[in-house]
Amino acid sequence: MKTPDYRKAAWLTLILVLAFVAGWELYWRQQNHALSYDDDESLWASKRKLVYQSSPARPVLIGSSRIKFDLDLDTWKRLTGEKPIQLSVEGTSPRPMLTDLGNDPRFNGTVLIDVTEGLFFTPSGSFPEKGAITRVAAYPNWSLSQQISFQINRVLEANLLFLDQEKLTLNPFLNSLPIPSRPGVWGGPRFPHAFSVNLFDRQTKMTPAFVADTALQNRVKGIWAEIGAHSPKQGVDGPLLTGILNSVKQSVDRIRARGGKVLFIRTPSDGPLREAEKRMFPRALYWDRLLAYTRTPGIHFEDYPILNQYQCPEWSHLTPKDAIAFTEALLPVVQQKLESPINQRRPQRP
Repeated sequence: MKTPDYRKAAWLTLILVLAFVAGWELYWRQQNHALSYDDDESLWASKRKLVYQSSPARPVLIGSSRIKFDLDLDTWKRLTGEKPIQLSVEGTSPRPMLTDLGNDPRFNGTVLIDVTEGLFFTPSGSFPEKGAITRVAAYPNWSLSQQISFQINRVLEANLLFLDQEKLTLNPFLNSLPIPSRPGVWGGPRFPHAFSVNLFDRQTKMTPAFVADTALQNRVKGIWAEIGAHSPKQGVDGPLLTGILNSVKQSVDRIRARGGKVLFIRTPSDGPLREAEKRMFPRALYWDRLLAYTRTPGIHFEDYPILNQYQCPEWSHLTPKDAIAFTEALLPVVQQKLESPINQRRPQRP
């Protein structure tokens, strides 16, 4: 009996697959989509491994989305020779990450903690901590096979747009369909694809299309208003707030006891969003009390004219251009607050 020869079928299948992949990639390139890395647990874990190299010139950054947009990592490196280690997660409280660093006996570096009050001052284990808790829990179990897979994906993601799992797969498309929510049901925010891209160092940037399009900016402003409508109308207080402050102080004290340094930063926001933040989280009751309770220095953008001159196009984050200038202005203040010399080079505009 003659054995069937499947070589032609195999070659035809390979050609069809390659043609489809090439066509799919070309299509997205023609749509002007920017290259972006999936900000998943593996990318976070690859940066978490670096925290033992931390120093005042190479701080660990924990927080929410604002410090991912507002502190430009390449600018910091241009000025100091070192790139910060970005561990912040969008829409997430940094407190689980602070606890993780506080509990790590090997960590004695420098931590810059970005404080977005509506996320920072939330009950332990609540939804705003989910993203941080997931990553912190996954890191110790980041297996060798996962690390190898991550390195392979890194090469592919650096060259192929269609591998963007956060924007160009089925689920993001389904979520972007203009389907109204059922009465009393909210499925969460739906940000436009052009809002931002995520780089391999976990820097997040607004896309040029978003910076140039006021309609997209207004859409995101509407999302902040929508989030506010589904959020608590006042900040935590009483024993709950005291418990949060105790937890933060414990972690900060542990880091400092090992020779590390901690600094809180309040990055810019403006417009109606900033006014709402002031009403819900009066500075004296939250920011000032946080610094006093933990005996930790802090930088609030409203205290420094050089940091308070930027406008957030959608009320909450800086453009890439302003992030560069903001980082240049912030670095000397960080050095002053840490009381540590940071090797600063003369600024050179690209």
